[in-house]
Amino acid sequence: MGILNLFLKKKYQLDSPVVYKEKKASPELARLNALLKRKLPADVREQVSQDIQHCKSGEYGENQVRYTLENSYMPMYILHDVYLKEKTLSAQIDFLVITRKLVLVIECKNYSSDIRIDQSGQFIIQKKDGSRQSISDPTEQNRRHADLIQHLCPELKKRCVPVVVFTDQKRILNTDHAPKRLRNQVMKIDKLVHFIRSQHENHKVSEFSDKDMKKYADFFLKKHQENPVDYTAKYQKYLKNSFSPVPAEKPKVKTERKAKLLCPNCRKEVRKSAYGWYCTGKCDMNFYYIYGNKLTDEQVSSLLNGKTASCRTKAGNTSVLPEAVKNTYQGKTSHQWKTKLS
Repeated sequence: MGILNLFLKKKYQLDSPVVYKEKKASPELARLNALLKRKLPADVREQVSQDIQHCKSGEYGENQVRYTLENSYMPMYILHDVYLKEKTLSAQIDFLVITRKLVLVIECKNYSSDIRIDQSGQFIIQKKDGSRQSISDPTEQNRRHADLIQHLCPELKKRCVPVVVFTDQKRILNTDHAPKRLRNQVMKIDKLVHFIRSQHENHKVSEFSDKDMKKYADFFLKKHQENPVDYTAKYQKYLKNSFSPVPAEKPKVKTERKAKLLCPNCRKEVRKSAYGWYCTGKCDMNFYYIYGNKLTDEQVSSLLNGKTASCRTKAGNTSVLPEAVKNTYQGKTSHQWKTKLS
């Protein structure tokens, strides 16, 4: 029994998610941002801006799904952004996830509108202005992706599960009247981990060992290739050198306003003229002399900024403190900096 336990422990050591393939930075987004630095017709500029927003929205949604998978506490291999091609067939897959029992083909959608699926399986979005619009069924696209997976690995036919995840938690996904086949394939992101766990319970197939999971992860990673489709090709003529780039705006340098320097005696503003520091309140503060010893402009500036200065007096080395004290000399009263012997 001990040997069997040791064998099983070695066979099933993986106990948490592994991101086996990262997604590279989007070249389309970089090219679209470069376009905005060029002189463009107003309608083209607006379309480019919309495409940039679409790319950013898609990437945000995918990052949300990745975070959810990474925090599922389930053993799995996560391949993010996989492009597979076999003869005339191809598939751009957002996430290919290999678990103990399943191979999940995940398509991410980050719509900014509420979505309803009617009895016929039609996907309808409700726009902010109240209008409605039908969109293509994302499960059909994802089903074709799953078909290619099964074509490449026929032994995965019973394990391949396509799922479309809507990533915007603020939007409503209404599947009350959707056909059952669709209700099992579309969900909001907060249901994803529960869906995977329930599929594990319901799938009557043997579990993959760590070695098997990695074998399929390696297989699809080897099959992956860069997607040759350039979604910015429609803007190609605007990327040519004949279009002058719009001069980049010079970064605005923030000029920090210096805090006012205040007189330690009357708390009015202290300024510096060609003749030295003076109090705008015209009080009797003597900024420069300590028992007959004159301070420098730098020492006065340091004191006004709350720092201690030092000087040599007849009494010895003296610390000058940034505080005002009353001083009476030959019957006249004024204020000067507070001092103490060092």
